[in-house]
Amino acid sequence: MAAFFGVEECNTHCSIGKDIVCLPLSPDGKLDLHCVVSPIKNEDIVFLKHCTPQSSLQIKAVGVVQSNFPIKSDAGVCLPVEWVWIGEKVLENLDEELSLCGNLLYEEHNILVQREIINLLPAKYQLPQEW
Repeated sequence: MAAFFGVEECNTHCSIGKDIVCLPLSPDGKLDLHCVVSPIKNEDIVFLKHCTPQSSLQIKAVGVVQSNFPIKSDAGVCLPVEWVWIGEKVLENLDEELSLCGNLLYEEHNILVQREIINLLPAKYQLPQEW
């Protein structure tokens, strides 16, 4: 099964039109060390999000990573992504606090959030009904 990674929207706003997701930079303009060692791989699911730890989670886009290898971009270290859903989905009333969602990049482990993201994927990425 693919891993799910949330990427803060304000750091990647231009990536949708370029079919890439760029690893965010820290406030001082350097690549965040966590991002360098991030385990994002081919066929993982990434989603652009906006939230703060005490608010709802807004999903802005969902994509599927197309390669393990970064591509050249003026935006920094970027991976090719097929953006399969673009819109706005607000998730509220989650059972647990979204403690990591304020981070620029994080791996999403909340099963309720993962289920909502899976439901946004087109049929070719869905599991067969017998699952």
